[in-house]
Amino acid sequence: METKQIKSELKSHFLNLYSIALSDTEIDTTELEFLFQFGQERGVPKEEIEDLILHPDKIKFNIPADTLKKIEYLYDFAKMIWADGKVDEYEEVALKKFCLKFGFEKENIDALVKFLIEEAKKYTSNTEIIDIVQQNL
Repeated sequence: METKQIKSELKSHFLNLYSIALSDTEIDTTELEFLFQFGQERGVPKEEIEDLILHPDKIKFNIPADTLKKIEYLYDFAKMIWADGKVDEYEEVALKKFCLKFGFEKENIDALVKFLIEEAKKYTSNTEIIDIVQQNL
């Protein structure tokens, strides 16, 4: 069986999702399920995700160049935060740090994080998030 090799940007994104899940010092089963489902939707085998988690030192942190891709990734982080049905303050802090690393203005980060988490609670699709953002650019 041939496995699909994933790009370094996506590998970095998987590790970032995993780090969001770990930011509250406990990983919930639903968070792991979210991570593996996320991979499955992108054609990434479970074994490759497990390998990424076990060998994070092989992956370089990657920041998407495109603003809409940044929003999409940040929204994935918000969905990971909400995967267990609760928002932990450590997870929210981690999301804010990613917003900063992704180059968003400090004064806009609280509003952005609130928006992303509220939409995650409503299970808004990534496509809808991108549409909302594009309308407000």
